[in-house]
Amino acid sequence: MTDTSSTFEKNAQNPKAWWEDIQLAVVFLTRLPWKLKEELAPQALNRALRAFPLIGLLVGGLSATVYGLAHIFEIPPLACGLLAVLTSVLLTGALHEDGLADVADGFGGGASRERKLEIMRDSSLGSYGTIALILSIGLRSAALGGFEDWMVGASVIVAVSCLSRIAPALLIYLMESARTDGLAASMEKPDWMIVVQACGLGIALFLLCTPLDAGFVTIVMGFTALYVFQGLAQKQIGGQTGDVCGAAQQVMEITMIVVLAGLA
Repeated sequence: MTDTSSTFEKNAQNPKAWWEDIQLAVVFLTRLPWKLKEELAPQALNRALRAFPLIGLLVGGLSATVYGLAHIFEIPPLACGLLAVLTSVLLTGALHEDGLADVADGFGGGASRERKLEIMRDSSLGSYGTIALILSIGLRSAALGGFEDWMVGASVIVAVSCLSRIAPALLIYLMESARTDGLAASMEKPDWMIVVQACGLGIALFLLCTPLDAGFVTIVMGFTALYVFQGLAQKQIGGQTGDVCGAAQQVMEITMIVVLAGLA
């Protein structure tokens, strides 16, 4: 397929376009063995950003299932939370965690913008990245282990998995690429309606899984964390990269899980 992004946007609202976006999002965000029937232009991912919350529903639903089964078999609560996080990591191939680790290494270890970007591109794991991964897995597991009602915890897993996956769409729309090469640089800014659809879908799915009072407070905290992280990325490297987008998902997810655990 060789359509331009304008063609993608023109045909964006028909069911076939949504199905194409969901398939591309599955292939891009997960390790599930799904194959695309035809080759897509790079701009296709711009439109597929709106389907990211649906992948959150898939990943979160499977993780919540493991979490629930672990509780049914009376596994200790902290281990239940760890199993849920592990399920998410395996389903996504640690895509977002890898971004978080690279960003932590780059922002923490680089003295200049160029050096930070160089470190982020290096596949080796440094001290800052290791600490970031420990905190990410530890905080999420501990928070999930703190829910007295496991069904509430399972709903939280689905909710934050859906909403946190709007972070890449927002950053790609709001920020310039920090690199002149790579996937983030090759992507055009998505149409504003694609971003609105992604946010609307993510927020709707989130509120369906959480009480309204706690849900609205958590949404505010999640977006605040994303805003702070966006400002940090702008200051550190002057824009977004694929790693920054992955790290942003982690920042939102961790923040919202911890907040909901505190409000439960």
